[in-house]
Amino acid sequence: MTDPTELFPEIPNIYDFPSVHAGMLYDNERVEKYKKAIRAVVKPGDVVADIGTGTGLLAFLCLEVGAKRVHAIERTSAIEWAKKIAVKNGVSDKIKFYKTDSLDCDIGEKVDVIISELIGHIAFEEGMAESLFDAKERFLKPKGIMIPEKVRLKVAPVEDNQIYAEYIDCWGNIEGIDFSPMREEAVKACYLLNVKNTNLLSEPTTFFNVDFDDKKQLNLKNNKKFKVFRKGIIHGIALWFEANLSSDIKLSSGPFNDIDTHWQQCFAPLSEPLIVDQKDEISVEINMQLRTKEKNNFNFNFEIKRY
Repeated sequence: MTDPTELFPEIPNIYDFPSVHAGMLYDNERVEKYKKAIRAVVKPGDVVADIGTGTGLLAFLCLEVGAKRVHAIERTSAIEWAKKIAVKNGVSDKIKFYKTDSLDCDIGEKVDVIISELIGHIAFEEGMAESLFDAKERFLKPKGIMIPEKVRLKVAPVEDNQIYAEYIDCWGNIEGIDFSPMREEAVKACYLLNVKNTNLLSEPTTFFNVDFDDKKQLNLKNNKKFKVFRKGIIHGIALWFEANLSSDIKLSSGPFNDIDTHWQQCFAPLSEPLIVDQKDEISVEINMQLRTKEKNNFNFNFEIKRY
């Protein structure tokens, strides 16, 4: 079997594992792009709020460029590691830690910069949009800056016979026992993998574009048309993000990059593959129910139709 990771339903305590944080900390593309954005945006004497600080890397990088103080907010137990790392590096007096969801947090002052890396594999499943719009409204000074500024979700129909055979159609007759109910569960999951250009059956398109300088955009439902550019079988859709960390610094988890990131791409399978020919037109509808303060869960659904 190949070895993709199942993304949904989300594991509640995934950030309690050090290996998860190591994967992010050693993602050179992620770290270098955030370092550049911090150097471009954070000025000496700035007060910063780090939403979803994790083990604290972004908070520490902000202090390195002269931030006066960082409010580091993290709802998981990873914040205890961040506190120890701050003490070890002699900066604990410049960071105020909050073990809570940012939606429930009061930091007691307005900040110059809000920074966050709550970007999920499909951009929004970790609560980024809800958390950052709320933080902007309650924490940010009138002329303050957000990192990231904008985040887009990109989508394309894909063909992947191997993944579909090994993770969806594998659930059938096993040792004379009908395991087909497990297939119904397998198609509900999404899978992290590295999509190749050769897997694409159409040009990708931007499905959602969340601009944090704009009004709240929490109703993420859209329908887009795609024109198939070669004969094949649609096994599902691939999803990835593009983020403007600042005006000229972009971070992408797309399949067109020379460097892979820990985000990879997300593969969402169809319950039944769809055979298509060149120039066929299909529509894809995606509906995301985002996390809120009242309802702390994320739901993702999609549908493909042929014209």
